[in-house]
Amino acid sequence: MKPFESINLDAYLDERPAEGVIRVDRSIFTDPAIFELEMERIWERSWLYVCHESQIPKPGDFLTTHLGRQPVVVMRGASGKVNIFINACAHRGSQLVHEERGNKTDMTCFFHGWCFDTDGKLMSVTREKGGGYPDQFCKENFNLTGAPRVESYRGFVFASLSDEVPTLAEHLRDARVMIDLMADQGGEQGLEVLRGHSTYTYDGNWKLQAENGVDGYHVHGLHVNFALTTQNRERIRAGANQIKSMDVSQLGNLDAGFFDFGNGHVVLWGDWPNRGDRRPNFHMYGEWTEKFGQVYAEWMIGKLRNTLIYPNVFLMDQMSSQIRVFRPIAVDKTEVTIYAIAPKGESPKMRAHRIRQYEDFFNASGMATPDDLSEFAYAQNAAQGRLARWNDLTRGVKFLTKGADARAAALGVNPDYCGGKVEDEGIFLAQHRHWLSAMQK
Repeated sequence: MKPFESINLDAYLDERPAEGVIRVDRSIFTDPAIFELEMERIWERSWLYVCHESQIPKPGDFLTTHLGRQPVVVMRGASGKVNIFINACAHRGSQLVHEERGNKTDMTCFFHGWCFDTDGKLMSVTREKGGGYPDQFCKENFNLTGAPRVESYRGFVFASLSDEVPTLAEHLRDARVMIDLMADQGGEQGLEVLRGHSTYTYDGNWKLQAENGVDGYHVHGLHVNFALTTQNRERIRAGANQIKSMDVSQLGNLDAGFFDFGNGHVVLWGDWPNRGDRRPNFHMYGEWTEKFGQVYAEWMIGKLRNTLIYPNVFLMDQMSSQIRVFRPIAVDKTEVTIYAIAPKGESPKMRAHRIRQYEDFFNASGMATPDDLSEFAYAQNAAQGRLARWNDLTRGVKFLTKGADARAAALGVNPDYCGGKVEDEGIFLAQHRHWLSAMQK
């Protein structure tokens, strides 16, 4: 493995638009040294999405997950504060919480029985009396190690393993508006992550998922089976219980594009051709127009939005509403966990509608996810072909606008760049520019 000092990072992104060249070196997907540097400079120095507050609503509620490769337990403390601790006992480092989720009044280590409260404070040491500890031994010195930074925006919880990060609001920039567009659909009751989720791995680099979640160009090719199936359903009208899916067959011909908010955050957006009875909450369009204005309501319910909050989460509001979290395990192995999210209190009919759409497209057994995972493995394997070095990213360069275009201005956001087509690949350049900047710090 190459030492970090020998890596010339500038060589991996070749950006010469005047010469018609915008490309990225495929070895960023395969080089173990690059991967280790990413873990240090991106995954351990950035804000990372952790969970939605609805997943831990009551004091003592917890879930276990990872920040990069570091295991953590997320627990709502007695005061209601969201705490995030490294999931390791302060005694000998054994994993403290084994369960995936639940509720606890305290956390007791299975190994030696040390017990901590929901705020990470060490409450008791097994047979402390007579244990021969030095006079200086003090339980206050053995509280759980917390994540240096934890903040929440509109119910979405983020954390950082580094204290040297800007505020979450500064990090998100105008990508916050994309979160608002989802959160405001919850009204006064808010949103909730639905019961059940899927976790799976694929044989490929994490950046393949980061790119693919905002890749509008692959839909007509890779997901043609989904498009044809939904069209066939419309023709045969299978009955009242048929799944009413969004029509993707005309995606490339619609008013669509992308916004680059900086810091790697991007959104791929586009108009829906058959939103009507296909969106579970489309009946709210009039009320939202009155409350938020026509432009904002149109963005809430009339447009598909795939938002990447770099580096580890997609908020997708399209076939259904989804949170997609991904984390690197190795240079060629990535874990993905997907959740459905919905407004609290929606009717059983609307909830069933939403879940059927989610299962149809997003679920691990749906008609899209297996296509993507298969292609990730093929791409990872082909990237080993070092004689073919570059991935081209020039598609859509003629449609690129610096600063806000008319659609961004109408919404009140100020992206660094805007793309004019749903199939533009400048959206990947936004990610790789930030990747390069973060890797060089």
